[in-house]
Amino acid sequence: MAKEILIIEDEGFIAGLLSRNLSKKGYDIAILEREVALRQVRKHKPSLVILEIPSSGLEASEACRLIRDVTAVPIIALTERPTKLDDIEGVECLTKPLDFRELLTAVEKALSRRRKHGKSTARFLRCGDLVLDLQTHYLTKGKRRYRLTPKEFLLLKMFMSNPSQVLSHRTIMKEVWNTDYLGDKRTLYVHVSWIREKIEDMPGTPVYLRTVRGVGYRFEVKP
Repeated sequence: MAKEILIIEDEGFIAGLLSRNLSKKGYDIAILEREVALRQVRKHKPSLVILEIPSSGLEASEACRLIRDVTAVPIIALTERPTKLDDIEGVECLTKPLDFRELLTAVEKALSRRRKHGKSTARFLRCGDLVLDLQTHYLTKGKRRYRLTPKEFLLLKMFMSNPSQVLSHRTIMKEVWNTDYLGDKRTLYVHVSWIREKIEDMPGTPVYLRTVRGVGYRFEVKP
């Protein structure tokens, strides 16, 4: 079965040229405009995404992060000027105008790496409008993005991995702080407060991270 390559471009000129040439190499090609791409990437389940970055569009890093939030497949970004996106895994930038041989080499290398490593475990945890990147430890909520401390990350990962379950203070302290001591839970309370400041619209009236009085916490998933 041929590998599907998803090309995302609004104007269609580059997409049309690439589609013809890549199809001759045996690849299945799908073309989407940026506006609908984020909604349909999962439906297409591509093996690779080629993302054209227009000179008047989003910064390359922001555009790639939007795609990375919905798929872990390799991304080849076509930019107006040389760009490095080392903080986003699996992204290679090529500068326009394109050399098709260079692009084809990048495509084949990206797909080869994907075959070699196989299907990786899920990189993101998603609950409502929250997205937790398990590799970079960034939390995204809407248009806001936060770099979590190690303990904040472990704590939020634990909550998001166990939605609607009551997690006791003892369970949390053992998992995150590797201790059975419950004589002083102030560290836990402070970290929960920091997390609420990032994930809640009104931290004083939490919707996601609820206190179960005398027991622990429950992480609720918003519809």
